[in-house]
Amino acid sequence: MIDMNNRQIASKKPLSLRVFSLAQSMGFKSHEVKEDCVFSLENKDYNHILFLLEGKLKISCNNFVNRKIQSKEFFFIPIAADVKCKTLEHSKIVLFTIENPMAYLDKEYTNSLLDYCSQREQSFVKLSFCEPIERFVSHLVLYAEHKINKKILQDVKEMEFATILRFFYRKEDIANMFYPVIGKSPHFRIQVLRNYRKELHVDGLAQRIGIEKRSFSSQFKEEFNMSPYQWLLNQKAKHIHFFLAESDKTLDEIRTEFGFKFAGHFTRFCKKQFNCTPIRLRRQLAYES
Repeated sequence: MIDMNNRQIASKKPLSLRVFSLAQSMGFKSHEVKEDCVFSLENKDYNHILFLLEGKLKISCNNFVNRKIQSKEFFFIPIAADVKCKTLEHSKIVLFTIENPMAYLDKEYTNSLLDYCSQREQSFVKLSFCEPIERFVSHLVLYAEHKINKKILQDVKEMEFATILRFFYRKEDIANMFYPVIGKSPHFRIQVLRNYRKELHVDGLAQRIGIEKRSFSSQFKEEFNMSPYQWLLNQKAKHIHFFLAESDKTLDEIRTEFGFKFAGHFTRFCKKQFNCTPIRLRRQLAYES
């Protein structure tokens, strides 16, 4: 596994290693990746938009496993997501890493997206390039190739991306793709998403964010429409699903990582969340892949 930590630099040659990771802070990178390569995203503290200029990918993101992305499509990877991608063809990828893709949309507009978010179940969403997105991505490639690393450029491109979303895509499509970061209190939501993987208990999460527990629970329920305890259980299930599908870790390693002291507790959790035991779910997911 290689660490590609040089910021905002385009890969000059197609990457041929079978397994590697993309580690990136805020900014954009361009990569050419040979067929049959597997890659992940190391930086889970930011949101990422993955633009596929050419080729074909198979992607697993949290509880969505082995979904296909074609050339001229893009996909949103939210903060804290577990991600694994495999190139099915030689591919050209641009990764755009940002704090909040909704930051440059006015409050009235983002509030209008909430109705779409509340009326839908979670689903895998990808969007096709429109002409402005195609031009936008080509400029990102150009700037990356010239190693232009300026915060003001990052801000301008974030604003441009938000503007393209607003005027060239339907509200329903925007809400469907970006629902993890759309809320009444964006800053609070981002803080929760950034910190919950580090603390999967309500008390610890409230302390980490710096809010008294009672106020935290009240604000959390207002923002996420459920108690923090139930939401954290849902997130735990989502990440366990990914690890069972895509990692080589043993069941005991997964159980320990997610705080289950006993195998029986882990099995009961999986039966409640997935209607089957962890070993059976892993076999099902392996068969489906």
